[in-house]
Amino acid sequence: MPETTETELMVLAAKAGLADLPPEYQAELLSAYRHLERMLARIRSDRPQGDEPAHVFVASTFQREG
Repeated sequence: MPETTETELMVLAAKAGLADLPPEYQAELLSAYRHLERMLARIRSDRPQGDEPAHVFVASTFQREG
């Protein structure tokens, strides 16, 4: 996954309402976003969504007895 460029990130920031960031905040945002990209790249995506526990939750399992 290629890193997002500073220009691309500033476009995303502007779309999020952060168009007038001072330069020092832009550098900090870029650094944080690159860390986020590395974390996202580590998330496994080779399993189907149906394997998630939230998709197999059975509420009746937790009903009170009696």
